[in-house]
Amino acid sequence: MEEKLKFDKQKSLFRLIAISAIAVIFVPVLYSGIYLSAFWDPYGNFNNVPIAFVNLDKPVTKDGKQYNIGKDIENNLRNNTKIGWKFVSYDEAKRGVSGTSYYALVVIPEDFSAKIAESKGGKFIKPTIIYEANKGKNFVFAQVSERAAESIKSEISSNIQEEATKALASGLYDVKNSLKTASDGAASLQSGTDKLLSGSKQLSSGLTTATNGSKQLENGLKDAASGEAQLSNGINSLIIGLNEFKNGLSQNTSSVNQLVTGAKSVSDGLSAVASQTQKADLPKSLTSAADGIHQINTTLGQVSSLLASNNQQNIEQAKAIISQLISNINSQGLESKLRTAATSSGTLSTSLNKLSAGAQQVSAGTTKLASTLADVQTKSLTGVNQLIDGANKLKTGSNSLLTGLNTATQKTGELSTGLTALNTGAINLSTGLNSANDGALKLKDGLNNGYTTMNNSLKFSVEDVSKFTTNPLTLSDVSINAVKYYGEGLAPYFISLSLWLGALLTNIIISLTKLTKVVKYKFLKTYTGTFLAGSIIVMCQAIILSLLLVNGLGLQTSNIGLFYIANMFIAVVFFSIMYGVSYAIGLVGTPILFVIFVLQLASSGGTFPIETAPKFFRLLSPYFPMTYSVEGLRMITSGINSSRFATISMALLVFMAIFYIGGFVINRTFKGLKRLKAEAD
Repeated sequence: MEEKLKFDKQKSLFRLIAISAIAVIFVPVLYSGIYLSAFWDPYGNFNNVPIAFVNLDKPVTKDGKQYNIGKDIENNLRNNTKIGWKFVSYDEAKRGVSGTSYYALVVIPEDFSAKIAESKGGKFIKPTIIYEANKGKNFVFAQVSERAAESIKSEISSNIQEEATKALASGLYDVKNSLKTASDGAASLQSGTDKLLSGSKQLSSGLTTATNGSKQLENGLKDAASGEAQLSNGINSLIIGLNEFKNGLSQNTSSVNQLVTGAKSVSDGLSAVASQTQKADLPKSLTSAADGIHQINTTLGQVSSLLASNNQQNIEQAKAIISQLISNINSQGLESKLRTAATSSGTLSTSLNKLSAGAQQVSAGTTKLASTLADVQTKSLTGVNQLIDGANKLKTGSNSLLTGLNTATQKTGELSTGLTALNTGAINLSTGLNSANDGALKLKDGLNNGYTTMNNSLKFSVEDVSKFTTNPLTLSDVSINAVKYYGEGLAPYFISLSLWLGALLTNIIISLTKLTKVVKYKFLKTYTGTFLAGSIIVMCQAIILSLLLVNGLGLQTSNIGLFYIANMFIAVVFFSIMYGVSYAIGLVGTPILFVIFVLQLASSGGTFPIETAPKFFRLLSPYFPMTYSVEGLRMITSGINSSRFATISMALLVFMAIFYIGGFVINRTFKGLKRLKAEAD
């Protein structure tokens, strides 16, 4: 009866252990499966997380354009289904964030559009978006909502950048066009300075000539002043001569009158002689006639001499008549004939009659000559008076001219000095213009080069440059080892945790089995047999977990077969560690293994890169197996680096060998020491 109760008790204990072993098989599934399924794709479900959006912005109009940025943002967010935007009042949003309704709020202030309008107009006033999150409610989602607010900021910033870039690009084109205009102007300036330089050289040459000419003019004016003095003396002599000529004309009038009187007396005398020839004493009369003719000849000689100084035509005619008269009288030898007649007794009466007729002709001619000479003399006197008056005026003008010439001579000297200074200035001007011309040439070349450079650089339109500056690059995502879901990224970490916990519980159950001695099979009681039994259990855990992840959650792997093998291998490695520790030091090793488990949570780089962990955990990381299991599973789920994967596999194999062999050696060493101690006692 006692044996039966003992058997039933062992049977019940075996069943309990068997049930526990079966339950332990599903521990990794429960741990990883439940957690990963709950958070497999949390970012895809953010549309259910409420965030309050408050639009207080007031539209404004500037430069004919309306700005209503707040409304534009609101309309865009209404079409955004990635986050659960709630469009509420400011008061409700504040109450909701402080309470339980909203995880965060985003507020567009009332001056938002106004500031953007001013910014686009050249006044850089930064608009503000108010973001407030209840981070204590959920820190991870607070980070996500903050990125949403940053996204709004980036979108608006991009819009502002686009407008500012348009203005800048337009300004660049204006600068380019201005450079072209300036270049053309510089070319014209250079051409002008070149001409001006040429003209300055001509000016300098002309001023040199003018300076020399002014000196010659000064000398000429001095000579002219000297000649003018001589001219003045000549004019004085002319005036004196004219006065003498005037006096001569007056004397000529008296002589002509005497000639007329004499001619008339001769005529009368001859007439008397002719009528009295036979009555009077002929010789005496002839002698008297000869004396009259002598007087006529003398008088006519005087008149001819006086008339010889007159240039008028009538005077010349009178001179000719008188000369002809004298010539006739002389040619006829009247005087000698009369004197001969006075002594002869010929036909004197007849000759006297002829002589009386000739004398009458002479008297008539002389009267006519006197009339003509009187008219010519009157006109000559008038002309001489006018000539004297003009000569006096010429003298006055000559004196003024002399004074002016003296002044001009003085001023010409000053002009020469000024022209010399001006010539020096013209030379300096030419030098300066030469430098200016060089500068204008360099300016033209520089502006041309600047325009060419800008023209070669500005190959884009204003729209193109604004779009390019707003979004200057395209991110070509050629990432390797892509992970689609949040759960896929965490799966290697949670698989390792699950398999560690599963191996830990499996080891506890196996240890209890050995203590209760419910197993009767001799092989299973051995070190290797127990290890194989535990390995089978943990491999079952790995297979079930892999099935759930692949078929249940849709985990994508680079190699599905390798994924199963790797999970089973990791499970055996973890179990070998725990089995070796517990075989070496007993159940005391379980708490140690749990501490190792906790340390591995922080040092395996399961959630964040190990580089972000404190130095203590970075130092521990290479000495824990979970570090390698997480990295290896990541390669299998996303992409394998064969060399690194081989290193990881070798490291896990080393962990398994060390703990499997080490546990056996330590256990046998302790038992040997105990036996030696017992024998010694």
